[in-house]
Amino acid sequence: MYIHGGRDLKEGSIASLWRINLSATRELHSGVSKQVAWECLTTSGKEIGKISHHTCAMISAKDVCFFGGIKGGMTNPDISALNLTNNVWSTIKLNTTIEHIGRDDHACADM
Repeated sequence: MYIHGGRDLKEGSIASLWRINLSATRELHSGVSKQVAWECLTTSGKEIGKISHHTCAMISAKDVCFFGGIKGGMTNPDISALNLTNNVWSTIKLNTTIEHIGRDDHACADM
């Protein structure tokens, strides 16, 4: 499981990306002695920065898409992808005539 960003009441928006191995937590629950801990990931590419109130969805077996949220006090219209194999961020540009309007506090799902 991955967790990116969020908002701290004292610090404001957060840019860090964290991961925990859920398979390891299941083994721990079943009595297998195993070290389970959150790990802060280092990423490269065009990072999405300090953001909160955004959403994400899997777009392939190795890529997660992040959309919307609040960045710098403003609604964020950007769409970014994170490759989970190499932890590299990229920006997704849409070729559409529909105006790309940011969203925050929304939900999305993948199929």
